[in-house]
Amino acid sequence: MYFIGIFANNLEYEIIKRHVKKMVKRKDLEIININSRNITNMKNIVFETIVLTCELNLTEEKQEILNKICNNCKYVIINADIDINIKFKSKNLINYITYGVNPKSTITISSIQDEKAIIYVQRNIKNIDEKEIEMGEVSIDLKDYKHTEIEILLSIASIYLIYRP
Repeated sequence: MYFIGIFANNLEYEIIKRHVKKMVKRKDLEIININSRNITNMKNIVFETIVLTCELNLTEEKQEILNKICNNCKYVIINADIDINIKFKSKNLINYITYGVNPKSTITISSIQDEKAIIYVQRNIKNIDEKEIEMGEVSIDLKDYKHTEIEILLSIASIYLIYRP
């Protein structure tokens, strides 16, 4: 079972969860919403992936819990367009993947039209099955994402690229 922890507001979390479940179609995927109120309950869960979509206003104690959670992950996906104000200290090999409209992001958007978006992977990354995802473009049909913000679309695409069958 793969546990994905998502730091997002409730609406964004629900959008991400719905689209990831629909796109990935894996039965071994559990997506959990994490926030400042419930993070202390998450410290004993081993997450495969943590997704940081929004700015975090955590106490020092909760930042330590987040550090411990992230240091045991295989992937940490971060919105590069926000300031998360957290320093990760890990001895493990963690795949840090950034997304956003920032030109240095691992996953960014190269164009968007009425009906489709072109997501650009700017460096090779390994998926959950250790297969290489090479640099290049991925087209996403936008008919199911009518009122979805670009940052949320990019977080969905990031998770999809890692967990797609």
